[in-house]
Amino acid sequence: MNILFLGDVTGRSGRDAVLKRLPSLKQEVQADFTIVNGENSAHGKGITSRICHSLTAAGADLITLGNHAFSKNEILLHLEECPDLIRPANLEPSDRGSAYAVRSVKGKRIAVVNLLGSVFMDCASESPITAMERILKELSADIIFVDLHAEATSEKELFFHLFHDRVTAVIGTHTHVQTADEQILDGCAYLSDAGMCGPFRSILGRDVEEVIARTVRKEATRYTPSEAPAMICGALITIDEATDRAVAIRRIQERP
Repeated sequence: MNILFLGDVTGRSGRDAVLKRLPSLKQEVQADFTIVNGENSAHGKGITSRICHSLTAAGADLITLGNHAFSKNEILLHLEECPDLIRPANLEPSDRGSAYAVRSVKGKRIAVVNLLGSVFMDCASESPITAMERILKELSADIIFVDLHAEATSEKELFFHLFHDRVTAVIGTHTHVQTADEQILDGCAYLSDAGMCGPFRSILGRDVEEVIARTVRKEATRYTPSEAPAMICGALITIDEATDRAVAIRRIQERP
C-alpha cells in the first residue's frame, strides 16, 4: 500500500500547483491513499471550505492543518461541511472539528492524527506527547499516520523515538523546508519535514521583497504570499499489508 503525503500547501501558487499536479502524481506513484496539509492554502494562512472541497476534488483523501488552522474564521462556520478536514488535537478551541480520522483502504483501517509541537510554538494547549498518548487509548486502527506540525527538529525526533513502535509513520510539517533525514525504524517511517507545496522563489512562501522591506528596512507591510511558480514537496510511504508496517519512504520534490 502506498500513502502519498504533500507538505504545507502555501498560497495561491501552491494551491494551483497541487490542484493541477495531484491527479497525475497519484497515478505515477500508485497512491492508494493521499493526505495533504492545507493549513497555509488560503493566502498563506489558514484554509476555507471552498479550498478544502477543491483539494478533495483533486484527489486528497484527508486534509491536515497546523497552527494556522483557524486563521480564517470562515472555516469555523463550515467545519461540518468538511468531513475530510482534521485539525491539531492540541489546538484550541478543542471542541471544534476532528483531531483524527479513520478511513478504510484496501481492507485496512488507516488513522490520520494531526498534532502541534510545543517547542517554539505558542498555541499548543498541551504537549503532543500527552495528546498522542490520550488518542492511542481511544483509537482503533491498523495503520496510524501522524502529521506532527512542529518547529523544532529535536521535538519531532523525540516524538518519533517515543512512538515508533506504536504508529506507522511520523511526518513533520510547518517549517516549509524539506529535510533529507527520511528513515524506517522498526516499521515506522519518519521525515522531519515534508517541505511545502508553494512558491519556490520566496522566503518560506512569502514574497521576498516584502520580507526584506519588513525585516531590513522596518517598513510596515501586509502578509504577502509570493506568486512565483510553485514547487511540490512531500513523501511516499510504502506499507507492507501483511504487517501494517512501513517498509519504504521516498521524498518527493518537484521544482518549477
